[in-house]
Amino acid sequence: MVLTIDIGNTNIKSALFDDNKLIEFVVHNGVESAVNYISNKKFRSAAICSVNPPAAKKLLEKLDQLKIPIFEANIKNKSNLKINYETPETLGMDRVCSASGALEISSKENMINNDQYMLTIDFGTATTINVVAYEGIFIGGLIVPGLQTMLKSLKTETAQLPVPDLKNFDNIIGSSTDSSIVSGVITSTVGMINEVIHQLKSRGNQIQPVIFATGGNAGYILPHIRHKIFFDEALVLKGLKVIFELNKN
Repeated sequence: MVLTIDIGNTNIKSALFDDNKLIEFVVHNGVESAVNYISNKKFRSAAICSVNPPAAKKLLEKLDQLKIPIFEANIKNKSNLKINYETPETLGMDRVCSASGALEISSKENMINNDQYMLTIDFGTATTINVVAYEGIFIGGLIVPGLQTMLKSLKTETAQLPVPDLKNFDNIIGSSTDSSIVSGVITSTVGMINEVIHQLKSRGNQIQPVIFATGGNAGYILPHIRHKIFFDEALVLKGLKVIFELNKN
């Protein structure tokens, strides 16, 4: 079995694969939880995607103690994508892995053709939108603060604004300070996604993009998007598994 680990800024996610079948997906609430999990599982190798070096260091130390072969994904790896990005050295591997996972799924299911873009949206600490053109060309995307990051920023940078609960959204017009903040955060994110889709459809003869989504905050946004979106909580880890397989010695 192969253990894949996605080390984010807030959470650590892992998935166990038996051949190409995902058999277990877990969201860990911290490094210690992930270390304990690793210590109690049996697997022959591990693949890691990280945007959080301090957390990655601790997990790598544990894997090394267990004498587990480790694959650390980086932009120089072989993948099913063609990276067309001005600064590939700054491109987060979580973005690459989510796009890789979506491309693998859409290719197997014949979901995409040459007049469609593919989007992956990750609702995490940051909200990222990645755009893949026909034949798997990763052309870039957008990075904005995630929902919780927006809320915390308003609290930090103002004297009196609270940090409300995103679950309280029920109307675009907030009737209180809490509901106004929630409406602003959710509506701005929904509006961004809708505008990206509109802009992509306006390019040449493009039709509706194929859209994948992942991330812990997706549930606050997806009900308000009037487009078909395929949600996969393990999308990054599935892409990491694809890249791992392509780079095995």
